[in-house]
Amino acid sequence: MAGQQMESRPWQQTMVRKTNNQEEQFNPDKIRRSVQNAGANQQLADEITQQIQGSTHSGMTTTEIDNSVQEVLKQKDMDAYNNWMRWKEQHQSSR
Repeated sequence: MAGQQMESRPWQQTMVRKTNNQEEQFNPDKIRRSVQNAGANQQLADEITQQIQGSTHSGMTTTEIDNSVQEVLKQKDMDAYNNWMRWKEQHQSSR
């Protein structure tokens, strides 16, 4: 990637790669909803969503997004983080 610059794109045009290797358009509402479902309040959900939205780039994986969300939850709301991890563990074991 030497000599190439990362193309800056608005999040509306950003494509992310899912774990099944398919690409889909980045949707910040999915992050907000998931974080709230984990038990975070709306303010934290909005903060995390904006942070992730600002750092996305085409080709970013949903795993990278998930890891970023986890880190913020771990720092700011341990209950929501634990709920997030429990859901993730249950979801992965059902695959």
